[in-house]
Amino acid sequence: MSGAINAAGQPPMAPVPTIVSWNLTRRCNLACRHCYLDAVQRRRTFDELNTSEALSVTGQVAELAPGAMLVLTGGEPLLRADLVPLVRHAAACGLAPVIGTNGSLLNERRARALRDAGAAGVGVSLDSADAQFHDEVRGVRGAWRAATRGAAAARRAGLVLLLHTTLFEQNRKDLAALADLAEAFGAMALNFFFLVCTGRGATQTDLSAAAYEDTLARIVELQRSRPQLVIRARCAPYLRRLLGLRAGESAEGYGAWSSACLAGRGYFRITPEGRVTPCPYIPELIGDLRQAALREIWERHPDLIRLRTERPGGKCAACNFRYSCGGCRARALARHGDVMAEDPQCAYVTSPGIPPEAAPGPENAAVTWDPAAQALLERIPAFVRATVKARLEQYAVSEGARCISANFMRAHRPRLPFSEWRKLS
Repeated sequence: MSGAINAAGQPPMAPVPTIVSWNLTRRCNLACRHCYLDAVQRRRTFDELNTSEALSVTGQVAELAPGAMLVLTGGEPLLRADLVPLVRHAAACGLAPVIGTNGSLLNERRARALRDAGAAGVGVSLDSADAQFHDEVRGVRGAWRAATRGAAAARRAGLVLLLHTTLFEQNRKDLAALADLAEAFGAMALNFFFLVCTGRGATQTDLSAAAYEDTLARIVELQRSRPQLVIRARCAPYLRRLLGLRAGESAEGYGAWSSACLAGRGYFRITPEGRVTPCPYIPELIGDLRQAALREIWERHPDLIRLRTERPGGKCAACNFRYSCGGCRARALARHGDVMAEDPQCAYVTSPGIPPEAAPGPENAAVTWDPAAQALLERIPAFVRATVKARLEQYAVSEGARCISANFMRAHRPRLPFSEWRKLS
């Protein structure tokens, strides 16, 4: 494997993950037609990690990725009786636990319990401003009404709220109405997820390449027209191309690392049984936490090293956005059987005569940090730290500052509200 082993015979240094997604259970009270986990409406717990095992795994995540966002999802995580203790332990370990739920089981009492345990926020799935379509997608009549009740309960309890929408051909022009709902609920962010055809989602019709381009352009304009709401496209790395952002560049609230595929580089998934995959949509198992330590899996598994060191193939290899975008690795695997093949859903082709994008150099290498500023930076949660760092360095370069001090950080704080998630991208 080219580039996978250095001169000392060791794998290259692994990046520190900033986001970890953990499917706590396969059990669910809905039957969503696009579920990547193929969750089931049963009471049996299968071979899921018990509370003791889950607490141990949480400790391993905190050791590997201090301050990372830990997304606790399912199935439906609220079906786990030990969810509150798991959230409390994650928060005590310095992680930022976020609950990913369909919202139907969330009431104000449960939301307050999660808040008091240290939950950083809750993400509620809402696939339409129209109740009928949401209920059709979720497989249960009344699911939309229950989800909106759950979202309202989360805000009344003082939890940060994110709304998550999976895009289909039927709802992709419903973006403005969904943004209206997000603002009415007081949501901090609205995330649009582009379907990756795995799990039950393998039977769904994915958007065409032209529809992807059109929808992404709509999302960009929606964000520009509603700066008070964070609006993001997920599993659509070519958004950086539409924004004209090169590798290492930041603009309009998008961090240097945001939007591009993070699978195996800054992100991984844990299954209910304690197995590890590069992301929820790449089903290949790369380790079992009942048999191996998380750090060993993350730092040494060949599939992860490949994701970090190889360039994608096909037209992605020759693209003039091959580093800043790089394509979705899950879609490449689903279509071509190779995680490093070209992304089949991208409509973009580099014009003749334009060379492939060069590898990015060190970002803002001329800017240094004094010890006090570095200490302040380390106090920022890891999942937003990269965005904050990139933005401050961008300010420093624009203002001709060679060294970022604590005073420089404080002077720019009004435009960088670390205490909120406004810069999460």
